[in-house]
Amino acid sequence: MSAKTTDKSIVLNTETREQSGSAASRRARRAGRVPVEIYGHGKANVSLTIDAHALGLALNTPAQVFTLDMGGKSESCLVKEVQSATFGQQILHVDFARVDLSEEVEVEIQLEFTGRAKGVVEDGGTMVVHHPTVSVKCRADSIPEVIAVDVTDIEIGHALHAGEIQFPPGVKLDEHEMDSDTQIVGVVAPKAEEPEAEEEGVEGVEGEAPAEGAAEGEAKPEDGGEPEKKED
Repeated sequence: MSAKTTDKSIVLNTETREQSGSAASRRARRAGRVPVEIYGHGKANVSLTIDAHALGLALNTPAQVFTLDMGGKSESCLVKEVQSATFGQQILHVDFARVDLSEEVEVEIQLEFTGRAKGVVEDGGTMVVHHPTVSVKCRADSIPEVIAVDVTDIEIGHALHAGEIQFPPGVKLDEHEMDSDTQIVGVVAPKAEEPEAEEEGVEGVEGEAPAEGAAEGEAKPEDGGEPEKKED
């Protein structure tokens, strides 16, 4: 196994990347590995590779902090940038930033909406999610996987704002990234059904046969008169 879960983070085994450049990166990808870079905290950058499958699984978890094992030495890191191929089917490169687990960090946390909004249940409204994530500040060792948001009391025409979210202890809204009055989720009124447009310009009743002697192209005689006879 190249990846395992601990109480604090996911551990990823790495290998040193001896060569840099696009050609070396392509060789690493062909070998099933992803080139990565570690930087920050006043230390020199380190170029590594990680097993592509293990890295893909790790990045698809709610984890925010990753421990990169470099053969006996390890670094706690946050993901800063992921470069992917078209449609995100292949990870091309990842940048990791070193982090001290006791320091405060700014991260995006997935929101989990619970309950059924009053405006939906009682008035037939539609719940609209404006932001599925929220920007927060907290210690690196206290980053929550998700934050639950109860939508039960939201009435039709109303919304819950970022400043109204009940954050876990030690977690607070990062107001440099998201204002407290930012709408997170709301309930809107149902759309009124549009009346069906009536067909215009249709004369008579559908299926009604034409009057006797009123075939197409034949002139109708005036009431009480005889059809005009043509002279030879």
